[in-house]
Amino acid sequence: MPASAIFRRFRPWRAWLILLVMIGTGCLVAPNAWAWYQLRATRSALSAYHPEEASRHLANCLRVWPNCAEAHLLSSRAARQVEDFEEASRELRLAQNLLGADSREVVLEWALLQAAAGNSREVEEYLNRRAEQEGDLRPLIWEAMIQGHTRVYRILDAIALADHWLLVDPDTIRGRELRGLAFQQGKSAHKGTEDLQRVIELDPTRDGTRWRLVLALLQMGKYDEALTHLRFIERQRPNDPDVQVRIARCHNLLGSGERAREVLDATLEAHPEHGLALRTRGQFALADRQPEQAELWLRRAKKVWPNDYQVQWFLFHSLQQQNKIELAEPERLEAEKIKERAERVGELSSRKLSERPLDPALHYEMGVLLLHDGHNSAGEGWLLSALNLAPDHQPSHAALAEYYQRMGDEKRAAHHRLRATDSSQGKVQANP
Repeated sequence: MPASAIFRRFRPWRAWLILLVMIGTGCLVAPNAWAWYQLRATRSALSAYHPEEASRHLANCLRVWPNCAEAHLLSSRAARQVEDFEEASRELRLAQNLLGADSREVVLEWALLQAAAGNSREVEEYLNRRAEQEGDLRPLIWEAMIQGHTRVYRILDAIALADHWLLVDPDTIRGRELRGLAFQQGKSAHKGTEDLQRVIELDPTRDGTRWRLVLALLQMGKYDEALTHLRFIERQRPNDPDVQVRIARCHNLLGSGERAREVLDATLEAHPEHGLALRTRGQFALADRQPEQAELWLRRAKKVWPNDYQVQWFLFHSLQQQNKIELAEPERLEAEKIKERAERVGELSSRKLSERPLDPALHYEMGVLLLHDGHNSAGEGWLLSALNLAPDHQPSHAALAEYYQRMGDEKRAAHHRLRATDSSQGKVQANP
């Protein structure tokens, strides 16, 4: 009823009272309606496998409904899809506090998280049983299992399960995407590229998949195709130096060297400490037979990427071409050490881990190698994975203690130092 009608029908004080009640009711209803809309949008985004979009909706929802158990469950699921297992665990604990540890939804999500992290054998029987009983859960379960198989290099198992998913549902975008990533992990770049290209055809908004496709195309030497996708990504991320460096690389390898250098120089002007840009600029200088300039660029790159094999190798060549033999030899030796570590990582990923995927010693070794070469997030993940397999694995606790100390996280460093000491003495304590 219009306000004027209210004033005509009631006395002024009653009209004002009714208006205040209406305004108060609106203030209460509107935020809840907004939160409900955000939760609904989250479900839609997750059903289309857009976890980043889902996370944005969930952040809005949780600002209004901070104790919404469903929102925390879905937030955990979104984090799991992008393999942010720490965030997924945090959100799942919040949901568990609200629903209880025996909740079927919570138990399922913990099992899915374990599977996606690579510990599928511990939960495989339970998940298969849930999949048989509740058909609508199968895509969720298959997704987590394929993620986990790929993560611990059970590539054949990952591809076989993705094949089964695609047989049941030929139109599944996520199944095809995960199969493509598994092929890439298994060194079958061509097959992986075919799957990722089909995913982009079906859903052009999948930016993460398009980026993976670009990296695969560059690896295969398909620079024309890569440049087309990079132009698309550039419109979404116009100032991203990672994108610009790869655009420069495509120009250079397609014969437009001058344009490549323009793009690269502009990128370095905006991002003077970008490791990939510095390394690529040094590589261009070597190709232009300017070893002195190459040395300058590559020494700057080495400060940013001290454990990058190509930086070391190009720097060695720049010094060798200047007849700086005494300076060149240490760079060659360091390059060889980096190469040996990279080869060991390759051996672990291509053979050892597929043979013994649940061996914590291999997860520990992979983590230490990656941390040594500056891949902090990946290295930390492998060490945590080792502890998921063997909670009292003393070398992993010791390595994590050293890593967290270096990162300035004294609380976690102290926890893992204590666990390393207790494990070495044969004591067992629960995680805090």
